[in-house]
Amino acid sequence: GVAEEFDIDSCGTGGGSNNWYMPEGSSYHQGDPADSRMTATAQRRGVKLTSLSRPLNTADFQRFDAIIAMDRKNMRDITTAVNFWAQDPNSGLDASSLDKVSLMCEYCTEYKGKEVPDPYFGGTKGFEDVLDILDDACEGLLEKLTLN
Repeated sequence: GVAEEFDIDSCGTGGGSNNWYMPEGSSYHQGDPADSRMTATAQRRGVKLTSLSRPLNTADFQRFDAIIAMDRKNMRDITTAVNFWAQDPNSGLDASSLDKVSLMCEYCTEYKGKEVPDPYFGGTKGFEDVLDILDDACEGLLEKLTLN
């Protein structure tokens, strides 16, 4: 595979905390593993989820070429955070930092929705559906990244 050619990580936008991006802010679920239902669903597909929850931070904008949001709320939260962080001249961020941000479903070729739905209230099928969408989007993203 080509996985070793990419630096990939996962993070969140506070899990409902409205101050997660501020210096004294808190991020719900920080340090927690993935939801056990998602872990089990992914494992059935041969994917092992090992990461622990963490919030997006300014260093992510230096480390990664792309910041990908799952839904419009994530996009709004990322925009709010970047606008806040950009006020600090030492952050290395400005309005153009948002050029790295896109929605995951922009890369889908089969799924026609605009957002990755929240699986938490959809039972096992909700988690299966989300993984199907992510498989589709990741194929499209890989194609875009390898063409550039």
